[in-house]
Amino acid sequence: MESAVNKLEAMFQKAESDLNYIEQKLDFEIRKSRPDGSPLQEDPVRLLEQLSAAKLRYKSLSTQLEKIAAEQKASIESIQNTLADTMTMVEQLHQQTELDLSPLSEEEQAALQQLECNV
Repeated sequence: MESAVNKLEAMFQKAESDLNYIEQKLDFEIRKSRPDGSPLQEDPVRLLEQLSAAKLRYKSLSTQLEKIAAEQKASIESIQNTLADTMTMVEQLHQQTELDLSPLSEEEQAALQQLECNV
């Protein structure tokens, strides 16, 4: 899940970089094509403003993505901590009651090991 967030974040950073490049290239081409100050059919200033607005939108989305990723990470950590606490309580209850419980299945053991590694 975290790798997907990292991929999205990288995509937003690349998009922002691409937009910066496009803006610079467009500005250069506009200046190069108008050496005598003759008017163009399209307003280059308006195009640059629209490009700037698109950059701001991408930056906003990137910021939202970072917030979502942080909240997601905090949620996962909270769930892992709760599970670890629950496992500890179960073990303590088991020791206090001295009941014989069936051993954990391979799947349960793998999940427990993964939980212990992530906590």
